[in-house]
Amino acid sequence: MTLDMDYSLRKFTGLLQIVMLVVSSSFILNFLFPAYAMQPLLPEFEPTKHVSSNPNLFVSAENSFFKNYFAGPQVIEVIVIDPDIKRLDQAYGEPVVTINGKRLHMAQATDGNWYAYFADRDQAIAAGNTVVITGKGLNFGGFCNSSSTTSPKAGVNYGETKGFTIARGGFGSFNHTSNGVLTKDNLPACTNTPGTLTAKQMEHVVRENKTLNSNINGFNAGSVYTSLWPIIQLYDFSGFPQTVTVQYDKAGRSQLVNLVFDRIPSSVITPVGNRPDFPRGAEVQLDLIDPQLNIDPTEEDSWTWGTSPRNNTLYYQTFDRNGNPDADGTPAMQNLAGNLTTFMFNHNGLLTFENANGLLAKLQSNGIQKLIPDPSLPPPLNQVDLRTQSITGISLPITLAEVQPNVGIFGDYDTGGIADVKILLKAPRGKSMAMSYNDNSFSLVVKFHTATLTMG
Repeated sequence: MTLDMDYSLRKFTGLLQIVMLVVSSSFILNFLFPAYAMQPLLPEFEPTKHVSSNPNLFVSAENSFFKNYFAGPQVIEVIVIDPDIKRLDQAYGEPVVTINGKRLHMAQATDGNWYAYFADRDQAIAAGNTVVITGKGLNFGGFCNSSSTTSPKAGVNYGETKGFTIARGGFGSFNHTSNGVLTKDNLPACTNTPGTLTAKQMEHVVRENKTLNSNINGFNAGSVYTSLWPIIQLYDFSGFPQTVTVQYDKAGRSQLVNLVFDRIPSSVITPVGNRPDFPRGAEVQLDLIDPQLNIDPTEEDSWTWGTSPRNNTLYYQTFDRNGNPDADGTPAMQNLAGNLTTFMFNHNGLLTFENANGLLAKLQSNGIQKLIPDPSLPPPLNQVDLRTQSITGISLPITLAEVQPNVGIFGDYDTGGIADVKILLKAPRGKSMAMSYNDNSFSLVVKFHTATLTMG
């Protein structure tokens, strides 16, 4: 017996119950019946846990799948997980970790592990110059130069870096939100005098850092270190491609990770759909593999595009990891599309979507983006061309969120499988929409399906 997609699901409710006793098949549910096409499939790629090549040294950008590349204003997290220096109530000497031979200062957190963050100085400055609001966008916090006398603890200075940033400003630091344009030559020498600290954390590119160990018998972070943390130490990798060696000198032997600071190879960047074609009512789930979009190593990053080819825009953290407005609706919505070359994007960064005049698919809210009716459009278009508070409906806003922290895999669907894009229930058969991520283009085709069920 052959069942066509156009038939009503109600006519076959009893048959479906029998089939489900005999067959467990996502094909039956998602391709055979249009109503079930709305049920989410599993994502195409499941992220894997990071596996360090060393017993005690963890470097967030170490990933053989990405060939250890990082680029632009990505922040790299370094963790020393060493049972020999893990107790919270015992004072240890700081583990000796270097970046290309230059000291990277580590701080102990309440989990007993030692943490540090670093980035390229010029890229951090370029990112800092795009922000206008404290605690939003690509905000690296308050900048200080390497000659600063700021000492969060006795013996800690940043003379071997090219500067550093502090989370709450103050201490004489410089930030684009209040001090003007940042350059590598106008970073101030910060002091131990706090000055006016911002009530809210200014830095926004390390959002889930660990709390420092303040046990007076242990690391004893103190109020100054707590105010400055997380500190992002800056180095000069401007001669890219450049090997960046992170080394932990543990007694007995050194442990190291070699990273590559350069434009991400096109072979690493891949957009993938969860199926070759889509029936009516299907969720258009897309995975985008791009490690350069992973700015914050501690939390899921979110990027939102105005995907219209005629008005292509790009915004960082329009929404938070729960899909609630972050920058959206505020002056922090800074279009970064014109900054991509500066940020070392090459075969990546711009997402476009041709929606066939809205005849095939619609955009929708889900757990990673909140869309609203567009008041600039008349009914019923205002209910079809939905918008964010800052991006109009005709710009076709689509959000991709990192599926887990620090994996470099981004999806347009939430944890329930509901995607940003959904095929209309009346979409014409055989029609297609075009989507591209820079050089990578593919079509989303609407198809009907038939299947033969043989029952004994």
